[in-house]
Amino acid sequence: MNGAQINTSQNVSIDYNLADIGERVVAKILDTLFILGYLLFCLAIFIGVAYWYEDNLEFFIENDGAIAITIYLVMMIPVFFYSLWAPYFMQGQTFGKKIMKLKIVKVDGSEAGFSTYLIRWLLNIIDSLFYYIVGLVVMGTTEKRQRVADLVAKTVVISTKPKMKIDQTILAQIEENYTPTFTQVLQLSDNDIQIISKTLTRIKATSDYSMLSKLREKIESVIHESKPELTDMDYVQTVIKDYQYFSQQ
Repeated sequence: MNGAQINTSQNVSIDYNLADIGERVVAKILDTLFILGYLLFCLAIFIGVAYWYEDNLEFFIENDGAIAITIYLVMMIPVFFYSLWAPYFMQGQTFGKKIMKLKIVKVDGSEAGFSTYLIRWLLNIIDSLFYYIVGLVVMGTTEKRQRVADLVAKTVVISTKPKMKIDQTILAQIEENYTPTFTQVLQLSDNDIQIISKTLTRIKATSDYSMLSKLREKIESVIHESKPELTDMDYVQTVIKDYQYFSQQ
C-alpha cells in the first residue's frame, strides 16, 4: 500500500503517499545531526565556563560542580524529549521530517494530539533496539509502513510533497482575452486548488454529484462568492480556471 486517505480542514478527502522507509531514515539522520549540533553548542558553553575557571578549576569543581551538573541536565531536556515536543509544537513534524516533507498523522487522517506523541515517544525505546533494526524490520513488514510506536499510537507517516505541480492539475487553457468570474479565488492556496482539482476528477469518474455540491459549498465558504446561475460543475471549473488566470498575472 503506497497511499493514505486524509481529510482536509474543508472535509475533502485527498490521497497522500505514505513516506518511504528511506525518507524516514534520512529524516532520522537529519534529526540526529540536529541533536548533535545542539550538544556541541552545549559543550561549547561548558568549555567557555571551564575557561573562565581555569586558574582555579579545583575550586569550581568543589563549589560549583553541582550547579554545573544541574545546568547540564536541564540543557539535556530538549534532547531527551525531542521526539515528543518537536512533533507536538511543529504539527506532526520534527526538523528532519520538515526538511524531508514528512508528517505524522493518525491513521484516520486526523491530526495527532499530545497523548499520541507521548505514546510514540515512550515506545521509541523499542523501535531503537539494535541500532533501530527493530523499527526498520517492523516498518518493512507492515502494510502502512508503521513501526511499533506507530502501531500502538495508531499513526502513519505521510509525505506532504505534492503529487503533481499545479499546472499539471489544471487542464483548462486560458484564452488571451479571458475575463475571470471570481475575484477572490486567491483566498485559496495552491494546495487547495490541487485538492479541488483532484476531487473534481474523482467526482467525474464516480458521478458522485452530492460530493460536487458539497465541494462547491466549501469553496464558497472560503472565497465568499456565489454565482447561482452557474451549475455546480461550472462553478468549480470556473474557480480553477480563475485561479490559474490570477496566479499567472
